Amino acid sequence: MNANGVGLTAAVFAVVGVGVGLVAAVGMGWAETALATAATGETARFAPVFVAQSYLVATAAALVGAPVLAGVLGVLFGSGAYDVQEAAATSGVGGGLGAVIYGLVVVVLIVASQGEAATQAHGIADALGPLLTTAVVAGVVGAATGALGSVTG
Repeated sequence: MNANGVGLTAAVFAVVGVGVGLVAAVGMGWAETALATAATGETARFAPVFVAQSYLVATAAALVGAPVLAGVLGVLFGSGAYDVQEAAATSGVGGGLGAVIYGLVVVVLIVASQGEAATQAHGIADALGPLLTTAVVAGVVGAATGALGSVTG
């Protein structure tokens, strides 16, 4: 396993996580304003549910990006590696670790952006299960694409 490759992969995940998290936070602010700020009547009563669903969907959509990023980085790293096992191990560990960092950054930014209308939205602890599942999947995808990249590189 290449420690520099794992570190670089995790760093890329962190940078991309900040970008995705910031865009998600802005989008959620927009959704909260559109769904709840000027709501009246029945809409005002159901607005917190709509807002909570929006936060949930944004978080889930952001987590979907981690295995995709692991795949791309796995192929890139693997194509420069000479050993299939090293490429798979480095890309797998880097993808899994990176996905944890990515997920934490995204979830923290989304949760931190929650406004007054998000009283029913999820918290950080609520997202830990899906985040860890995402990390496992990203690790497997990273390992597989790292191995594939080393064979084709």
